[in-house]
Amino acid sequence: MKELIPIKKSHIMLYNDFSLYYISKDGEPLLYKATDKKLDREMLEKNQYPQFFISKDDEASILKKLQSVLNIKLAKAISSKGVKAIKQGLCQIVEEALQGPLEISLFSLPETIEILFYGVKKNSDLLHAIAAMNSNSTKIIEHSVNVLALTSQYCFFKKYSDDEIKRFALCALLHDIGTSHIDKNIIETDEKLTDKEYAILKTHTIKGYRDMRLYPSFDKSISLTILEHHELLDGSGYPNGIKNISFEAQVIGLIDSYEPLKYRNKKFRAVLEPYDALQIIKTDVLQGKYNKQVFVDLCSCLIK
Repeated sequence: MKELIPIKKSHIMLYNDFSLYYISKDGEPLLYKATDKKLDREMLEKNQYPQFFISKDDEASILKKLQSVLNIKLAKAISSKGVKAIKQGLCQIVEEALQGPLEISLFSLPETIEILFYGVKKNSDLLHAIAAMNSNSTKIIEHSVNVLALTSQYCFFKKYSDDEIKRFALCALLHDIGTSHIDKNIIETDEKLTDKEYAILKTHTIKGYRDMRLYPSFDKSISLTILEHHELLDGSGYPNGIKNISFEAQVIGLIDSYEPLKYRNKKFRAVLEPYDALQIIKTDVLQGKYNKQVFVDLCSCLIK
């Protein structure tokens, strides 16, 4: 029996060139249309089709096409030079890549990121930095893109300028670059870390800060965010236990703590709904570990 993946009804046309399946009343997966057949547009407009599925075997080809479609839409948004248009393009990527049944191929993400920040202009530092992270663990890229999306959503809510959005988004995307030096088994484990493993993991902030010397084109705020995103306002964070933390690091640090609660299953903890994840973080906010106003704004942009 073929392994099937559900698709969203609102985006059926993206899959029109692929074989589509449906589930019969008896619970049997059946072929609805072959690759060489087309769906009827009138029936699509009337929403008369059943829930469709695609074969797991077609996943790679579909992801390639989906990535291409999203990049084209995002490129058009960037060319308009409007924050609203950029937001719409990014939100679609968030919806399709991070929340949908399909996950965008991580190896095509640099192209999307490049379009988002620099249009069609190449930026070797950014692509090299992403490649460094991806070479050790694709989970770090997944996490970083989630943090990027959430940070962008926060920035749009705050009505930041285009330049501010790009700076914050790059801080988000690269905040964990130092994990490229950490044992992959520590990065990808679903178990609780031992004290020794946690001590090793904590070195990623300093290692990442040192890595940024390789990328002189980046704003210094990015290096500082990489170093400080695990520092806390009460001085209980790491690596230096400071209280005077850059604002970018305060924002990224808070979102970085929210992301795994919402998106990462662990053997000792299932993923949480946004409200439940925010309630956990709220406890730390009330203890003075995180910026209260940033937390309020993050809550507002996530539930608006």
